[in-house]
Amino acid sequence: MRYLIDTNIIIYYLNGDKQAISFIDTNLHQCAISTITYLEVLVFPYSDTEDKKIRKFLELFTIYDVSRNIIDRAIQSYRTKKIKMADNLIGATAKVHNLSLVTRNVSDFAYIDLEIINPYT
Repeated sequence: MRYLIDTNIIIYYLNGDKQAISFIDTNLHQCAISTITYLEVLVFPYSDTEDKKIRKFLELFTIYDVSRNIIDRAIQSYRTKKIKMADNLIGATAKVHNLSLVTRNVSDFAYIDLEIINPYT
């Protein structure tokens, strides 16, 4: 099984949250992130040292770019559910690549037919 890690889980990990750390450390070799998550994590105003450290951490994951197929799926979802576009793109990335989505914000993705894993339940 392979996992797409949502932005909130990465942020929890970086903040030292034990459940996020446990899930990622146990499954790192099977984890990926979207370029949307990469962007959402790095927009915070980190120091140069922190920025380099976080970029190095994010590079441990397989990183999926936003393809035309992903964009088309996100557009379809947005037209019917009006969910935030970043969440649509992350959910569509999981769907297109047949990945289980790991998130604490399960309700943000309930509109997409995919396996969702909440490591906090």
